Amino acid sequence: MGQFLRRAVPEKDGAGGRGSTGTAAGMRQAAEQRTELVEVLSATDTAFALTDVRGHVRWCNPAMAELLGLAPQRCAGRSLTALLAGAPDGPGEADVVVSLPLADGSGHRWVEIRCTPAPRGQLLYRVVDVSRWRERELAEAGLGERQDELLRMVDEDPLTGLPNRRALTRELERQLASGARGAFLLLDLDHFKDINDLHGHPTGDRVMCALASLLRDRIGHGRILGRLSGDEFAAVLPDTDERAAVAAADRLRTAIAAIPMSGVAGASRITVSVGIATFDSGVSWQEVLANADMALYASKSGGRNRVTVYEQGHYKDTELRVTVIERVRAALKDGGFALHAMPMVKLGSGRVIGHELLLRLEDGREPRLGPGEFLLAAERSDLVFEIDRWVADKAIETLVEHPYPGLRFNVNVSGRTLEDEDFGGFVLDRLTAAGVAPGRLGFEITETAAVTNLDAARSLAQQLRASGCRITLDDFGSGFGSFVHLKQLPITGLKIDGEFIHGIDYGSRDTVLVQGIVDIARGLGLSVVAEWVERATQVEALSRLGVRVAQGFHLGEPEPLEALLSRPHGVWMRRPTVFDGPGGAAGASGSGAATSV
Repeated sequence: MGQFLRRAVPEKDGAGGRGSTGTAAGMRQAAEQRTELVEVLSATDTAFALTDVRGHVRWCNPAMAELLGLAPQRCAGRSLTALLAGAPDGPGEADVVVSLPLADGSGHRWVEIRCTPAPRGQLLYRVVDVSRWRERELAEAGLGERQDELLRMVDEDPLTGLPNRRALTRELERQLASGARGAFLLLDLDHFKDINDLHGHPTGDRVMCALASLLRDRIGHGRILGRLSGDEFAAVLPDTDERAAVAAADRLRTAIAAIPMSGVAGASRITVSVGIATFDSGVSWQEVLANADMALYASKSGGRNRVTVYEQGHYKDTELRVTVIERVRAALKDGGFALHAMPMVKLGSGRVIGHELLLRLEDGREPRLGPGEFLLAAERSDLVFEIDRWVADKAIETLVEHPYPGLRFNVNVSGRTLEDEDFGGFVLDRLTAAGVAPGRLGFEITETAAVTNLDAARSLAQQLRASGCRITLDDFGSGFGSFVHLKQLPITGLKIDGEFIHGIDYGSRDTVLVQGIVDIARGLGLSVVAEWVERATQVEALSRLGVRVAQGFHLGEPEPLEALLSRPHGVWMRRPTVFDGPGGAAGASGSGAATSV
């Protein structure tokens, strides 16, 4: 067929074109051949379509339009690979056999799809109905009675029974191809991974099925709800404007938040973040999905458990995020990162007992980005794995170059790096090869990250602590079930979340909470560090409560690691000049909540 098309449709009209005589008669002959070819393809019951290299339809015959369930004039520009889910993206050695639902919803049919090259970089798709021989083949294999089940499984999510990504994509593209207007909802369950990690996947599956059932009941007639992946659902809402879409999304969000989580300890409720993208026939399904994803990201960045409608500003935010990731990648490659050191001070003597290393992006480009800006983007990509390894490697390298035992560092481990099963081995191999005492290097894991991925946090902590490294649970008290998890994590210390320190000298309830943390830590043999210390009166209050070590702008601001190391090693241990001890003058103002890796 492809060869026939090449002969019948010259690649170029005029002199020199294959199949052209270079005369008016030759041109008329070529035009007649094209007309005859179109007539033949229009009359056949075999479906044909000509697409660009991305699979967008440029022409199709009536049989193909009928197969797609669209009017012929509606097919142009649509994604054939979305409407024919399972169709190959390009030419291959073998034909592909897939099942397709009938347009009227009465069942399925089996079709064989072939893709071959066509002139001018186009693709020719041929689709033949092979239901008879496919059914016979299944019958001979003893699967005839299960055919409907097998066909249904192709388009269904196996856990919830909802339409899967393939079915949702096809439905969205079909709506767009038919010229319908509507809305697409992307729903992501907030922190659902906590349930799987804390209670196991069987419990998570049970909760997921309950949520799917609730969403199915509440979505409304004529709307298609499906499960895209893990904890992400989506819905196609035909003939729905923005206001109605927001109302529908809010109903779903409220219904999920109201589900009682009885029997799931530690999870008082589940919430969902929603992104909405309205659509009409002028866009592709990929664009709709991308817009909804950007709106969803805005919902999560805004605090979760909310509904956001896509607007142009979200694209700019995404564009900025992509630019940030490019800068992070370049910084890793070209040396655009630097480490700053924040002292950890023993309150009784004012001596520095170690430094927390904080990452800074110093690539000389504008705008300048703080850690909270570039680390958030990095954590949504795999670059965060490289960042954490770079920081650990740089810390070990520095400890080798400055072997004074009093120089000790703490580095932070991102929640994503807990997923890196080789990170612990990487650190220990580097320590061994460098000959650095493990006790000079500590690791801080936020409580939220540890609870979210408890098994991974426990495994990493066990591995590093067994070799002599210090393990601190950072931002302690910020998450749920804090004390429950203390007995499950082999840590050596706690860092009290700065929110509890902010008003510690005002006689607030924070005093009671901090006292409780100190008593529990002491009973478990754990060290305690307080952060965000900004005033001398906070030092006094913490000392009365038994806190021995703290950090914050009052005790010493972060400074470039190179600047710290340029001074004689004895200076590293001296009391920072801004610290006057209990009752002394307040030091530098500002928050000690420096964002770190």
